Amino acid sequence: MNKHKTFNFNIWKNHAIKTRDILPLKFGMSQDEVIEILGQPDDVSTMRVSGKPLILKYHDIELHFDRKGLHLIYSDDEIELSITAEHE
Repeated sequence: MNKHKTFNFNIWKNHAIKTRDILPLKFGMSQDEVIEILGQPDDVSTMRVSGKPLILKYHDIELHFDRKGLHLIYSDDEIELSITAEHE
């Protein structure tokens, strides 16, 4: 069973690298909102704030959160992806 809804991470990542467009995600989203779109993550960080992990990991993509919500999308796979909220 695929725990990620029907989201295609490879297509999304390639689009984000080329355009810096992270839709359907938005900076400032809560973890609950991200999970509603992407499904349950493959892994989470052990570092937590208010009981929630600071990083959700989907495939090779890390979604970093702070108190304001999603603030960094990062991957150091073959082609590095690093998009921060400042690009919004």
